[in-house]
Amino acid sequence: MNTEDKNRWFILVAFVIAHGVNDGLGWIIPPLLPFIREYFNLSYTEMGSIFSLFRLASSIPQAPVAYLVHFFPASYVLTGGLLWSSIAMVFASFSVTYGVLLWLTAISGLGRATYHPLAVTILSRVFGRDRLGRAIGFHLSGSGAGMVVAPFLVGLLLPRFSWRLPLQIWCGIGLLTGFGLAFFLRHHYKEINPNVRSFHWPFFSRPLLLYILSSSTWGIAQGGILAFMALFLVDKRGFQPESAALIFGLMALAGMACRPYLGALMDQMGRRKPIIIMGYVISAISILGLVFIAHRWLIIAPLILLGIFGMGHSGLADTFMIESIPSLRREETLGFVYTFRMGISAISPFLIGILAELIKIEKAFLFLSILPWVAAIIILFADEKPQD
Repeated sequence: MNTEDKNRWFILVAFVIAHGVNDGLGWIIPPLLPFIREYFNLSYTEMGSIFSLFRLASSIPQAPVAYLVHFFPASYVLTGGLLWSSIAMVFASFSVTYGVLLWLTAISGLGRATYHPLAVTILSRVFGRDRLGRAIGFHLSGSGAGMVVAPFLVGLLLPRFSWRLPLQIWCGIGLLTGFGLAFFLRHHYKEINPNVRSFHWPFFSRPLLLYILSSSTWGIAQGGILAFMALFLVDKRGFQPESAALIFGLMALAGMACRPYLGALMDQMGRRKPIIIMGYVISAISILGLVFIAHRWLIIAPLILLGIFGMGHSGLADTFMIESIPSLRREETLGFVYTFRMGISAISPFLIGILAELIKIEKAFLFLSILPWVAAIIILFADEKPQD
């Protein structure tokens, strides 16, 4: 392996770790919701509001944040956001009222807005099209690791400690990771920053717009299912909260393990759409399985499938979007796309919380199972046209 390849993989490993910590900070919240509900005596709507506001705060600023790379090195913007998010969530963990928890969680979410558009753009430049599926697959495995470790941490600590300690431990990991990443990226400035930058409006094309519409439709289903998964297992399938947290981690583990293989399959095929469509269809069937399989342990099967295709493949689908954007216009465009798409999906937990109170959570899940089919139909009409 030559020096250039070693540098690529060192950069990827650094981003895998950062991605795990960044996303774990978000996905530690759902398995904590049963305990937060008991502590503050909350309704489904109030619990959905915590997660929705957090995700909205981490989604909407992504478009303007992407332009900060014209004024500051991308590494400063990215690591500064990770440190912001960790510090704010430490304060949130000491909340004594629901209102304080709600707003401090939202402030923490603002820091997460810096990560995805910048990290994905950097990796797409470092690895190029031939290896992009593998690189994004491994990068997403970092996210999956965060989704695994955070719920397992909840399940292990909550029998003896309150819901606050898992948050505080994760924030400590976030601070260490933020400072470590800042130091590492100082030595790779040339690899992660293009020589010439100029202001651009976001880039658009028909395939890109169809992909945004498709992935946003799926994002509503994904956001609602994952936000209420632990609560569904506790309320409707009789699991203890600690067990539900561990099962949530098992689901994420399945996605983490399979992402690199799905990414490599995309690279080998030279196409993205077949895997994207397959993931949507299997996710829809898995959601139906959650609703209609009442046996406590048989329900593990659709959960694992949902982990592989609902959590594992969805980020890989973004390789279709990345390749549809010229390299030098990716920060601005991805910032806009993530703002729009994640902003829409961020509203889902709040809306599904209302729906669960009106028609019960099982029927809310049935409604969500329709959306992946819609997403699959939309992406059928999008042509694969890689830019560079």
